[in-house]
Amino acid sequence: MLESLVKWAVGNRLVVLLLTIALIAVGGYAFININVEAYPDPAPAIIEVVAQYPGASAEEVERQVTTPLEVVLAGMPGLKSTRSKSLFGLAHLRNQFDYATNYKDARIEVLNRLAMADLPDGVKPEIAPTSPVGEIYRYVLRNPVDERGEPIYTLSDLKSLQDWTLEREFRRVPRVADVVSFGGRVKRYEVQPDPDRLRRFDITLDQLESAITNSNMNAGGDYLLQPHSVQVVRGLGLLGDGVDPAAKVLSLKDPQEARDILRAEERRRLHEIRQITLATTNNVPIRVGDIVDGGQARPEDHDTAEGVLVGSHTRNGRIGVSLPVVDPDGKEVLDEKGNRQWTERPDVVQGVVLLRKGEQSLPALADVEAKVQELNTGTGKLLPGVKVEVFDDRTNLIHRTTETVHENLVVGMVLVALILFVFLNHLRAAFIVAINVPLALMFAFALLYLRGRSANLLSLGAVDFGIIVDSSVIMVECIFRHLSAPAEAEHSVSDRIITAAGEVQRSLFFSTLIMVCALLPLFTMGGPEGQIFGPMADAYAFALAGALILALTLSPVLCRMLLAGTREIKENILVRSIKRLYLRQLDFALAHRGLVMAIFGGLLLTTGLALPYLGQEFMPELEEGNVYIRGTFPPGVSLDEVADQVVAAQRKLGQYPEVRAVLSQLGRPDDGTDPTGFYNAELFVPLKREEQWPKSENETGWTRFFWPKRPRHKIELVESMQRDLDSAVVGVDWNFSQSIRDNVMETLSGVKGENSVKIFGPDLHELELRAAEMADVLRTIRGIESVGVFSIMGQTNLEFSIDRDKCAKWNVSITDVQNALATAVGGKAFSQMVEGEKTFDITLRWPARLRADEQQILDIPVDVLKNRVVPETDGHQGGIPLAGTSSSPPAVTGSTDTPLPSVVPRRRLRDLVTPLNEKGERDPSAPFTRSGASTIFREQGQRLIAVKFSVRGRDLAGAVREAQQKTEKVLTAPYRAEWSGEFEEMQAAIHRLAVVASLAMMLIVVILYLALRSLLDVFAVLTNVVVICVGGIWALLLTGLNFNISAGLGFISILGVGMMNGLILVSAFNARRFRAMELGAAIREGVATSVRPLTMTVLTAIFGMIPAAIATKIGSQTQRPLAIVVVGGMTMTLLFLNLIPVLYSFYGRREPPAVAAMEH
Repeated sequence: MLESLVKWAVGNRLVVLLLTIALIAVGGYAFININVEAYPDPAPAIIEVVAQYPGASAEEVERQVTTPLEVVLAGMPGLKSTRSKSLFGLAHLRNQFDYATNYKDARIEVLNRLAMADLPDGVKPEIAPTSPVGEIYRYVLRNPVDERGEPIYTLSDLKSLQDWTLEREFRRVPRVADVVSFGGRVKRYEVQPDPDRLRRFDITLDQLESAITNSNMNAGGDYLLQPHSVQVVRGLGLLGDGVDPAAKVLSLKDPQEARDILRAEERRRLHEIRQITLATTNNVPIRVGDIVDGGQARPEDHDTAEGVLVGSHTRNGRIGVSLPVVDPDGKEVLDEKGNRQWTERPDVVQGVVLLRKGEQSLPALADVEAKVQELNTGTGKLLPGVKVEVFDDRTNLIHRTTETVHENLVVGMVLVALILFVFLNHLRAAFIVAINVPLALMFAFALLYLRGRSANLLSLGAVDFGIIVDSSVIMVECIFRHLSAPAEAEHSVSDRIITAAGEVQRSLFFSTLIMVCALLPLFTMGGPEGQIFGPMADAYAFALAGALILALTLSPVLCRMLLAGTREIKENILVRSIKRLYLRQLDFALAHRGLVMAIFGGLLLTTGLALPYLGQEFMPELEEGNVYIRGTFPPGVSLDEVADQVVAAQRKLGQYPEVRAVLSQLGRPDDGTDPTGFYNAELFVPLKREEQWPKSENETGWTRFFWPKRPRHKIELVESMQRDLDSAVVGVDWNFSQSIRDNVMETLSGVKGENSVKIFGPDLHELELRAAEMADVLRTIRGIESVGVFSIMGQTNLEFSIDRDKCAKWNVSITDVQNALATAVGGKAFSQMVEGEKTFDITLRWPARLRADEQQILDIPVDVLKNRVVPETDGHQGGIPLAGTSSSPPAVTGSTDTPLPSVVPRRRLRDLVTPLNEKGERDPSAPFTRSGASTIFREQGQRLIAVKFSVRGRDLAGAVREAQQKTEKVLTAPYRAEWSGEFEEMQAAIHRLAVVASLAMMLIVVILYLALRSLLDVFAVLTNVVVICVGGIWALLLTGLNFNISAGLGFISILGVGMMNGLILVSAFNARRFRAMELGAAIREGVATSVRPLTMTVLTAIFGMIPAAIATKIGSQTQRPLAIVVVGGMTMTLLFLNLIPVLYSFYGRREPPAVAAMEH
C-alpha cells in the first residue's frame, strides 16, 4: 500500500506540489492565528457556590447554610468531592466533578439542586464563575489628585463606578465570564437616630422606617384617555428624583468640578431625608432631622457627618498598590543614594477580568484591551480624570513564553539541517529531509486550528524534530543511495525511487506504528496532566502523521526533481570516521562479548543503586515572571492592623531591583468568591524581565570562576524575600508561589498552598492541637519550608446568650432581642436610594457612641412588644415608669382591653441575656467574650484543618515520605491525615502513567513480534529501550533535575526511536542471514550499512532538543526535563550502539524467519 502511494506521487508530481503549496498556505495561516495558552487549564469541571449570610458567625453559617447546601448537592452525577469553608457571613462550596463531566452540564445540575435548598431568609446561593487560570487581566482605577496631592474622588465613588459601569462593560466582552471587584467602599445612606430625641418625641423605629420608606417611592395611576391619545399618570416621589448624580458629570473635563457636583448631590439627598415628616403635634411637624443623632443642634454643613450621612458597608477587603516613580520618558526615578522612588496608593479599587472556562485567552485579551482603550479615550463612561490602569496582562506571559519556544524551534531546526547536510554530504538531499520539519509542523498546526484546539508551551516546544523527520531520513537516505549507485544507472529514476520505497515500506510502517503506540500514554492521560499535555499529544501525533505522509509523497517527488542524475558521492571524512570507529568497536565488542555484557550489567547495577537518589515531583514549575506571596496572620486580627503590617512588607519588597511593582490584596472581595478573612494578605509581585536583573557577585561554588558576576536565580530571590519579610513582619506565615500556580493548586486541593496535609476529625479544638503538633514535626524536616497552620479557631466573639427564662419573665420574644441587637449594631437596610440604574441601601443603625464596646451594647434597650429600640437614661419617661427599672415584672391591673400607655415598656439587653461558661452552662460570672471558630473547613461532609508547606531544595516525594514517617504517631482515631496538593496529584499521575505505559509497552512487544517473528529478536530490540532509560535517568541525576511528568513524557517520546533503531539493526542482520551470509559478516555489514541512518536519527533527535535542554529563559522550565531525557537517552544509545550486535551474536546462527528478512 505504501509503495503504491509513492508510485502515485512520483507519477503526479504537479498535484503533490500544488497540495504542498496549499499546506503551506493553510498551515502558515493556522500558525499565525492559532490561539496560544501559556498555561492550559488543568482542572476538571469545578462549580463554586457562594452564599452570604451577613452577621452570622462561622458556626452559624456551617449549621444553617453550609451543611444544608452540602446535603442538597450530594449525589450529583459525576461529583467527585465537595469542599466547603464557613466563615463570618459567608459559605463557600467547591464542587469538583470528574474529568468526563462537561462544565455546562455540571453547572446546570448545581443550579437545579440549589433550587431545592432550605436556607434562612435572605440567603441566596449563587454560582461563582471562577477558573484556576481564568484571571487574565488585572486593573486598578487611577484616582486623580488635586494640587495638594489628595485624591479627588472618594473610594465610594470609584467603587460605584466599578460595580455599576465597568463590570457591565467588561461582561459584554466576548469570552469574559465575569469581573471580580476588590477594594473600595460600598456606599450606603445611614440614618442614626438620637435615643433622647426618640424618647422626647415619642417616635418609634417602626415609624421612622415607615416614614422614610413611604417617602421614597414612585406610584402609578392608570391611563388618562384623551380624544386621540392616552397618557400614563405617575406620581414621582423618589429621593433625589431617582436621578444618577454621575450622569451630570460624565461630560465634564475638570475632575474637581465633577467632585463638587457629586458631593452637592449627596448633600441634597441627605437634606431630603432630614425633611421627611414623621408625625405632627399641635400642627408642628416632627421631621427626621429632629430625631437623628445631632439633630438641628448641628450646623447644616455637618449633614454629611452627623445623624444622616453617607456611610459604607463593613469592608471585607482592601487593595493597595506600590509603583516606582517614572519620568516622562518612562525611566525610573532614583534618589540621592541610587534607590528607586516609589509611589504608594494604599487603598484603591481593583477589577479582575475572568475568562470563561474553555475559551481562548488571546482573543479575549485583545477584546479586553480594546475595551480599556475605548473607556480611557473619553467615551463618557468614566468619571472625569479617572483611568483604567492595567496592572497585569496575561498577554505578556504568553508572548514571553512563545518567544522562548520559537527561539528554541529555530535553533533546533538549523541544527537538524546541519546534521543532515554533514551526514548526507549533499545539500539538495539534506534540503529534502529538512523541508519536512516545517511542513510537518504546519500540518499539525493546520489540524489543531481546524479542530478549534489551542496550542500551548509544550505542544509548541516539546516536539523533537529529529523524531519527526525519522521517516523522511529513512526514505531519502535509501532513495539517495539507490540514485547514486552506479550499478542501478540502467533503471529509470522513477523506477529506482519506487524500488527504494518498496525496500523500506515495511520498516516505515512498523517503525511509525511503534512510535504511535509509544505515544499512547499521551493520548490516554487523565487528570491535570492530561489537560496539560493533551495538546502536546495532538501536536505530536499530527506532526508524525504529516511527516509520514510527506515522506511518502513529497520526498519522492523532490528526489525525482532534485536528485535525478546524482552521481556516486563518497562519504565525507566525518561519516567515514564514525563508521570506522563503530566498526573497530564492533570488532572489539564481538571479540570480548563477556566484557561488553559485564559493562552493561554494571551500568544497570549502578543505575539501580542511584535510582533512589532521583527525586520526584509532579510538574516542573512554569516560570510566570512574578512572585505571589500569601501571608497568614493570626485569626481575629483587624483589617487596619493587617494593612499597616502589609505596608511594611510592600516597602521591603520594593527595595529589590528585580521587582516591577507590588499589589497587596487583604481580606476578600465583596462577592465572596475568595473565601477568606482579614487574616489573609496576598502580595502580587510582578518581576522585570530577567535580562534587566542586576548582576552581583557570584558566590556559588566553582561557577564563580567562570561567571564572577551574574543575576541571582529566582530561588535565591525568593529566599531573600522570605528572610526580609520574616524580620519585617513578625508572627506571620509567608508562603511563596506564583499567580497561576497558586490558583491551580488551591483549586485542585482546596487549600491555599502548594502542598498541605489535611487532618480530619470532629472537634475543632482538638483539630487545632493536632495541627500544631503536625506543624512542629514538619518544621524539623529538611527541605520543608513555609510551614503554616490554617487556624480554624481564634476568632474572638462577643456572644450574648439569650436567657429564655428572663425573656418569658419580661414578655420579650427571642426575635425581639435578635432584631434589636442586629439593628443597633449591624444596621438594618429598610429602603434603597435609587440613582438611575444604581441602588444603594438606606439603613437604620445605632450611633457609634452607643455601640462602641460591650457595656454600651448591653445597655441597648429592647422593646417588650413589637421590637422597638429606644434607650433609657434614668428609668423614667414622661412620669411613667419604664419596665425594667424594678426587679419584678409590671403588675397587670384592670381589664386586658384597657389601652396601654403611649410609651412602650422596654428592657435593657443585659436584663435578657446570661453568659455561658466553657461547659455551655449559664453562669452570670462568666464573660460574654469567648473564642470561637474563625474558618471551618469541610470536605465530603467532614471537618478538617490544613497545614500547608512548600518544598524547596529537595525533591517533593522524598520530603513528603519522610514527613509521613515522622508524623505517623501524631494522629489517632477518629483523627486521620491526607496529604494533598502537588504531592497528591503527582502520585495519581505517576500511577496512571505507569499503568498506561505498561499497556503501551505490551502492545509494542506484540508489534515487534509481528515484525520479527522471534522472541529473541524482540528481546534484543528491547535492550535498546533499557539503554535509553538508563541514559535518561543519568541525565536527570547529573543535571540535578527531578523525575516529573514532563521527564516521563521525554522517556515516552524516545521509546519509539529507540525501538525503531533496534528494529533497523536486527532487520539488517536477519536480511543478510536469510541470504546465508556468515554471522560475523552479516553483523559487520549490517552495522556498516545502518550506521549512517541510525546516527542521523539519533543526532537529529539530540540536536533538535539541545536548545530546549540548555534554555533558561522564562517558558523553558516545563520543556527542560523532557529535553534533558531525550538528549541523555539518545546519547546513551550512541555509546551502546554495539550492544544489539553483541546480543545477536549469541543466537544469530539460527535461520531467521522469512518474514523478518527486511532491509532497514
